[in-house]
Amino acid sequence: MNAAIVDAIRTKRRLRFDYHRRPRLVEPQCYGIGTKGTELLRGHQVAGGSQPEPLFDVAKIVDLVVLDEVFERPGPNYRRDDSAMMTIFSQL
Repeated sequence: MNAAIVDAIRTKRRLRFDYHRRPRLVEPQCYGIGTKGTELLRGHQVAGGSQPEPLFDVAKIVDLVVLDEVFERPGPNYRRDDSAMMTIFSQL
């Protein structure tokens, strides 16, 4: 479990990281274990990709930085208890 991601969700702070060699700016919403046993992060993607609220495989995240930038509310499609996750470590 990544404590930085848990803390970012708890404090509603944006994340910056590289994913598939592209920089991303993400507002983290839900973090846990997916149905295939991988750690997943659901986030509202502010910059860096075309999907607004993708699932990120945490093992493929590179250079993760928790920013001082805060956000006020989840993305428009956010739902608690994300059905893509068997176990949830942290969620908005």
